[in-house]
Amino acid sequence: MQLVGGDSLRGELVSETPDSIIMKHAVLGQMTIARSNMTSMVTQTANPAATPNAPANVAAIATDITNANQASSEAVVIDSAKGAATGATAGAAAADAPKPVLPVSPWKFVLAANANYTDASDKQLDFRVAGGAVYEIKDVEKWKLDAEYFFKTVNDATTDNNLLVTSVYDRDITGTDWLWFLKAQGQASSLEAWEERLSGWGGIGYRIFKAPPIALVGKIGFGATHEFGAVNETYPEGYLELDGKWDITERQSIQGNVYIATDLSDISQYIKISRAEWALKVDPELGLSLVGGLRFQYQSNVPAGENATDLRVYAGLKMDF
Repeated sequence: MQLVGGDSLRGELVSETPDSIIMKHAVLGQMTIARSNMTSMVTQTANPAATPNAPANVAAIATDITNANQASSEAVVIDSAKGAATGATAGAAAADAPKPVLPVSPWKFVLAANANYTDASDKQLDFRVAGGAVYEIKDVEKWKLDAEYFFKTVNDATTDNNLLVTSVYDRDITGTDWLWFLKAQGQASSLEAWEERLSGWGGIGYRIFKAPPIALVGKIGFGATHEFGAVNETYPEGYLELDGKWDITERQSIQGNVYIATDLSDISQYIKISRAEWALKVDPELGLSLVGGLRFQYQSNVPAGENATDLRVYAGLKMDF
């Protein structure tokens, strides 16, 4: 019997119908085969004297099984090749796919430790530590907190003890270069007549330039300052400020700020604080920078015999993270 696939079977014909035949195979046993799966069939008269052609039948079946196994193996090889190709394509696609960008945190922090020279009530070298936090959503809002502390003792006597803490909130007015702001500031200096000072201001600002490379903001507002200690008074104040930053290169920048708060009951009396700081990133991945800066404070109304100016120049390291 010749099958459609080209294989052949040999066996004893048991019965047949117009649609199928039943044959007995020496190895596979009794089988029913549809005529649609056959191309031809040759029958021979049984020869009782002849030795059954079992080896031939076995060989034919072995050939059938070998052919089937070979076809199966080829299918497996093809499927494996397709799988490998698919895997390679998927791997290439994964390699070419853009890497996900991690969201940038709106928070930034800074710590600094510096040597400092002070020219105020005394001229001396002392130590400055500073820290800060910034929360910013660009073109929406920004909150900044800064604190710096200067301290020194000589023979158990305190010769410098100055703390300045500032908090500023800026809120952008959508679609414009304008903003409104709130600012609170506390200052303590045990060597001054006022000892502690607490201030608060609010108003509007305008972005004159936007970074990069130069950012410059002007602000105007009103507020008040209260001094504690030997001087215990509250002053209503007008407020003016200019704040800027220049990104010289990707690693180097200069930033500065100056504000003046004028006593509205006597405009000849005012407080002014100016500062500037240069920074050079020495390890951008670590966030480590060299810094050098100054802070100059002037108060027009001071008790007799006290210094109206306070200059501090510092240099050292800071870390942003």
